[in-house]
Amino acid sequence: MVGTFGFAQFNDSDVLQVGILNVSDVDQGGLLNFSDVIQVGILNDSDVDQYGAFNYQGTLQAGFGNDSDVLQVGAANASLTGQVGALNSSTVLQFGVGNFSAVGQVGLANVQGTLQIGAGNASLTGQVGAFNASGVLQIGAGNSSGVLQIGLANAQGTAQFGVGNSSTVFQLGAFNGAGQLQIGAGNDSDVAQIGLGNLSLTGQFGAINDSDVLQVGAFNFSAVGQFGLGHSSTVVQAGLGNVSTVTQF
Repeated sequence: MVGTFGFAQFNDSDVLQVGILNVSDVDQGGLLNFSDVIQVGILNDSDVDQYGAFNYQGTLQAGFGNDSDVLQVGAANASLTGQVGALNSSTVLQFGVGNFSAVGQVGLANVQGTLQIGAGNASLTGQVGAFNASGVLQIGAGNSSGVLQIGLANAQGTAQFGVGNSSTVFQLGAFNGAGQLQIGAGNDSDVAQIGLGNLSLTGQFGAINDSDVLQVGAFNFSAVGQFGLGHSSTVVQAGLGNVSTVTQF
């Protein structure tokens, strides 16, 4: 089933569906918005809404019961979504100018949500496995987030408020969790966790703070809080049940 609605000038929508009971809905309002949707399989669902000018989105879904929702309001925003497997879900909301989001999910019942408000924000999310979950919130300009989760039931949340903040999260294993909060300008946070049940929490409030966390093993815990200007922290933990807390003012 295909539904397409466009008004204003020179919008373009292309939909290709192969399979059974796939559903695609595209609504475009404005000037020179572009949408491409390809769905192969059974009971996949895609919803696209574009309002503004020069927005682009591409969605590819293959498998069973995957769901993708994209909303773009503004100008020159770009969203790419690819899902292969079953029951994966992706939601991308972009408000502003020149924001970019790319999502790739392979496996079973992975879930991700990305919300971008502002200008020139960039988010990359990749999940491979089953029951992984990711959430990214970017409000401001020039913030960047990169997430890669491989395994079972890993979860991460990243929130960025300000200008030019950068966050990367890599999780390999099962039941790992990571949370990043950045408020300010030019802060950088990098988290890598390999194993089972590790948890990392990072909060940066200010400017040009740098935090690096590496945890390998099981049930390790790290909490980092940076307040002010130009702090630097590195945490490395390997083993079982290690605990680290860092606070910098």
